Amino acid sequence: MVSKVSDPVVAGAIDGIDAGLGVLLADGWEPVSCDEAMVRVREIEALGRRLHAAQLGVLAAIDRSGVFRADGHASAKVMVRHGANLSKAAALRRDQVASMLQRMPHAEAAHAEGRLGTPQAERIARTFANGRVREALVDADEAMVRAAVMLPYPDFDAALTDWERLVDEDGAGDRAERNDANRDFRMPQNLDGSGRFEGGGGGVDMQEIEDVWQRQVRREFEADWAEARCRLGDAATVDDLVRTDGQRRFDAMKTCMLRGDLAEYGVSARTCTDLVIDQPTFERHLAKLFGTDPGPDPRAVTWWDDLAGTLGDEPGTGCESTVEPEPEPERESAPDSVPGDAPAPVRKPGNGPPEGGPVGFRCGTIDGRPLDPTEVVVATLIGHVRRVVTGADAVVLDMGRKARCFAGARQGAVRLSHPMCTWTGCQVPASECQSDHLDGFGGPSEGRTDPGNGAPVCGRHNRLKEQGYAVVRDRHGRWHVFRPDGTEIT
Repeated sequence: MVSKVSDPVVAGAIDGIDAGLGVLLADGWEPVSCDEAMVRVREIEALGRRLHAAQLGVLAAIDRSGVFRADGHASAKVMVRHGANLSKAAALRRDQVASMLQRMPHAEAAHAEGRLGTPQAERIARTFANGRVREALVDADEAMVRAAVMLPYPDFDAALTDWERLVDEDGAGDRAERNDANRDFRMPQNLDGSGRFEGGGGGVDMQEIEDVWQRQVRREFEADWAEARCRLGDAATVDDLVRTDGQRRFDAMKTCMLRGDLAEYGVSARTCTDLVIDQPTFERHLAKLFGTDPGPDPRAVTWWDDLAGTLGDEPGTGCESTVEPEPEPERESAPDSVPGDAPAPVRKPGNGPPEGGPVGFRCGTIDGRPLDPTEVVVATLIGHVRRVVTGADAVVLDMGRKARCFAGARQGAVRLSHPMCTWTGCQVPASECQSDHLDGFGGPSEGRTDPGNGAPVCGRHNRLKEQGYAVVRDRHGRWHVFRPDGTEIT
């Protein structure tokens, strides 16, 4: 293409970028190793982020100039939506990010340099749209962007969600109350007599319902698997099951509704819903229920600085900042809370308590789905749920070496230590993972069957771990996976 931009310098830059993209698209590259592939992924991603920053800059410039009015466009967003042929949703996201970046210079610079990902920028912009936390978000610009650059997206998403809940406790409580007040369930019929389910409710109620339903789904699968093995023997595979996943899900709901979990399987087999909450949050919201105002949560003020203390230097991803950082003023703080510290040393489980720890707020389900703290506290007082209080490095409790396998409470405690598989890049929910020893039970160190020596790992990565890979937890509760040659998967 030949740029039609009137400024010859900008036109030359666009033509140069277009020519470079042509080379990249036609080079026929084939990766020879994971490391080489990851370098290419990150370098191309950085280019994409910078191009996205340029798109945002175009929208912001149009908005500032007001030229969109000449052709009757209602806003710069509408003009860009038309000119770029975007969907309404895509145009809205771009407009939200552009508005956010105008108030948050560190986020703007990091995105322009290719360090801050587009999903992270869009996630920050969604929080920026909440007027009750906007100014606090702007004040936390630098520390929050550091976390956004260094954390895996799911961890950053969870951290930002928890921070927003701490800063806007009343707003989070109001939303939970509305969800509960608006709870509804209907089974409308179609014209042909078939039907469908519609409805929803509060977070704790929905989690209890889902736990009962998922338990029945597993029973339906086990019944199909037993039938297939009886019919075909050891040659049976999942493709031989008589029902599809969808059919089993429907039949599970039907069974729950017709007979109920208690009536069918007895009190001893009642489904247990685990709600995970940290001790300070539990005590704060318990005090509120009894009429005491504990005031704003002090963790909200230092959230991003404390989180930065659990992170090392930015990894060499090809997305490092090209701007020399300004010297930071001296401040009184513990070594673990200074941004830019060396990476936290990896510790082997069983070598004593962690030094420091994560920020220390958790309130949700075993898979990390956030719940309103007041709902959780009430449920623990009057509901059929189990409250689980986590320690500094997310380890639930110590249960000795009497058992070979993680089962029952031990298995649950391991799964509660992390909301998903601990293998780098894997996002299988913890509820679908196996509980695996970090130090092997039969290995030289005779690893104990304690939650502190366990990790939730999906079946695929649990098998891979036995081929020489190692999964370890550092002193901040973060997970690292090492290849057989000792190098870390990043």
